[in-house]
Amino acid sequence: MNPPGPRVVALGGGHGLYASLSALRRVTERLCAVVTVADDGGSSGRLRRELGVLPPGDLRMALAALCGDDEWGRTWRDVVQHRFRSEGALHEHAVGNLLIVALWELLGAQALTNGAPADSAPPADALPDGALTDGALTDEALTDEALTRAAVSAAGSAAVARTFEPAPAPGAGAGAGAPVTDPTVAGLDWVGRLLGAHGRVLPMASVPLDIVAQVRGADPAAPDAVTEVKGQVACAKTPGKVLSVSLVPADPPACPDAVRAVEEADWVVFGPGSWFTSVLPHLKVPELARALTETKARRVVALNLAPQPGETDDFSPQTHLEVLQDHAPDLRVDVVVADRGVVDDPAALDKAVQDLGGRLLLADVAADDGSPRHDPARLAQAFVKIFRE
Repeated sequence: MNPPGPRVVALGGGHGLYASLSALRRVTERLCAVVTVADDGGSSGRLRRELGVLPPGDLRMALAALCGDDEWGRTWRDVVQHRFRSEGALHEHAVGNLLIVALWELLGAQALTNGAPADSAPPADALPDGALTDGALTDEALTDEALTRAAVSAAGSAAVARTFEPAPAPGAGAGAGAPVTDPTVAGLDWVGRLLGAHGRVLPMASVPLDIVAQVRGADPAAPDAVTEVKGQVACAKTPGKVLSVSLVPADPPACPDAVRAVEEADWVVFGPGSWFTSVLPHLKVPELARALTETKARRVVALNLAPQPGETDDFSPQTHLEVLQDHAPDLRVDVVVADRGVVDDPAALDKAVQDLGGRLLLADVAADDGSPRHDPARLAQAFVKIFRE
């Protein structure tokens, strides 16, 4: 029997996190994604504005990346990633987004993200007959607490048990008055169980966030002026140069399970991905940033294969690291992995890595088609080499 591998937490969102998770699930069975929750565009933005929930899109993509390569995994990956095409309200909504939000509503997560107490969740008699029934849940037991407990219990299947354990369910070794497990996390665990996900997916914060960027030259008529640009989509598409990012609210509550995963990890992986809108925001959630700085885990940075238009135009690989250090001066890095084919100045990059306290690994991790995409198998090989040293 093969060993389960190291406990790994991967940070990010969108296509970059999809790439790292697609590689990491080949390397370890104890994998946890901690995902940004600041998307304000597309299907996620519409659901966020209409229902007050966390934007589900980046969470959905992370779950899809953790699907296996068997028929079950491929089928459910395609289902949750499928987008409707229509002339009506469903146009461009992703099936997985709707599935995640439906589970959150059934489990009461909407009330929590809106700041209401847990006991304001929808009453049991508002659920359809047989909703979320499982062996541990009967029609007579459809209370909010029992529903959440059953969800977490069911989510403790092999797929979830291979990663970091969910918080104890009410009544399971906890005294009277113990807090009910976050239904947002329970809903994601349910979807992971359905997909047979090879790992666990958690939000980085318990409330929806907005990214605010300081941008030089956002207005072409004033190329030297620094202005504030708000919103993930606007920040990603700004024609100016992004200097720094912050969050609104400035002190959001971190997801407790995400903090615990970082504290218990053997390795933490930053990137690849949109640097200012997917990677750096994790370092602006104070409790999560503290955990990332103080954890005994070793830290890996996987660099992008190309600058991202708008966000990081003209960025060299070492510039990404300099910006990382600016946003988290106390963060130390153990290893930086970069594709040897995109590094024009290895000496300069090596110096930037050493300034963060780490060492540089140059490897062939790009796909063969010439696109700025990581090849999952090659990136997995690089992670294997890193984790074994």
